[in-house]
Amino acid sequence: MFPKLERKFVFLYTLSTGLILTLILAVSFLFYVSSQSSRQKSLFQDQLFTLMSQLQTDSLFSDSYLAQMESKNQLLIYIEENNDPFFFPGSYTPRTERDRLFERAEDLAEAEGIFSDSHPISSNLLQSSILQIPGEKGDIYLGNILILHTANGYKKITLLQDITDGRIQLIQTVIFYILIDLAGILLLFLAGRWFVRRSLEPLEETYEKQQDFVASASHELRSPLAVIQTAADAAADAQDEAKRLLQVIKKECQRGSSLVKNLLLLASADQNNWAVNKKYFELDEMLLGLLEVYEPLCLSRDGRILLSLPDDPLPPVLADPDLCRQIFTILLDNAVAYGLDDSKSWLAYASDTSDGRQISGEEKRKIVLRAESLRSHIMVYVIDHGPGIPDGEKELIFDRFYRRDQSRNRKEHFGLGLSIAAKLAQIQGIRLEVEDTAGGGSTFKVVI
Repeated sequence: MFPKLERKFVFLYTLSTGLILTLILAVSFLFYVSSQSSRQKSLFQDQLFTLMSQLQTDSLFSDSYLAQMESKNQLLIYIEENNDPFFFPGSYTPRTERDRLFERAEDLAEAEGIFSDSHPISSNLLQSSILQIPGEKGDIYLGNILILHTANGYKKITLLQDITDGRIQLIQTVIFYILIDLAGILLLFLAGRWFVRRSLEPLEETYEKQQDFVASASHELRSPLAVIQTAADAAADAQDEAKRLLQVIKKECQRGSSLVKNLLLLASADQNNWAVNKKYFELDEMLLGLLEVYEPLCLSRDGRILLSLPDDPLPPVLADPDLCRQIFTILLDNAVAYGLDDSKSWLAYASDTSDGRQISGEEKRKIVLRAESLRSHIMVYVIDHGPGIPDGEKELIFDRFYRRDQSRNRKEHFGLGLSIAAKLAQIQGIRLEVEDTAGGGSTFKVVI
């Protein structure tokens, strides 16, 4: 799904940005063409004005002057006085014959009403517009025909300028703009693919987590439902076992209900629908209450729980007391489940701490609930001496349905507790961390 979505987004991104780039380049190219055309016409008119001024002031022209003017500016000059042409063969050689170009200029001028025998009537000047004269070999020229009234009669000037090189340069510029456009679209495609891929990574990761979440939830729910169905079938066939089987059904219903409750809690927290009621409360009183609750449970499992508080009372903390109690309850439940394993071999086991002191098996069956104050924070530690958590899994334990017991043989745990605790801590701005316990085990630290 995501590769197809990525291709669509990249295509839309490249298409939209490519069209914008093409439009910008097209506008800039049209502006360049317009400015070049205006510049060419302006230069041509300057040449025409210079030649016209010479005709008005000088009665004689030297061939060298006209030849120099033609060669320097790629001009073709043809002059008549009272219908008699000046004898000037020209010095600039165009691609098309000179006479053929002058004939075409005459034809275009006649289309504007300027004929070979036309003369100025209302003024001293009769002039055509600036003409574009195509040659026979792909060459092109700007042209103008003007007729001046002088003291000796009339002078007619036909002036052409070869702009073929300018057109070639214009074509090269078009190719240059196209290459820039194609290179820009390629870069936009590569940038778009990188951008879309980076943008879709969190979505893809969330989707994969959702798929894992659904698969894990289905697995967890299927187990109690299968047990309930089996027990119900057995109860129908064995009436004498009905009481025991009903207890099994009741236990599995409670287990399924607990799972659904945890799932709803996580969904509510994800959607920010959880009401956080922050207020100042005494944390040491809460910890004393938790000690009273968990002490009988630890004793029933051949363990003990100790509470370590500083000599001075802890200052009040600003948090949601109900959510904090739930966080500590989850951490203590995990400590009891994994720190007080039922294996009796631990009673005789001893290991070394980082300072060389040995921890006996009896000490390992101990859970410590410790609190301390440091500047503007209070740290609460839940310490056990269980199997511990490898470094590579310390980040994973807060993922939903993650359990080190991949076979999921511990039916009393769903792998949701720590993810719930992390979420409850997050929505309050509380930091929850895990580290190793000296001598083995895990230490969960809550920073309020």
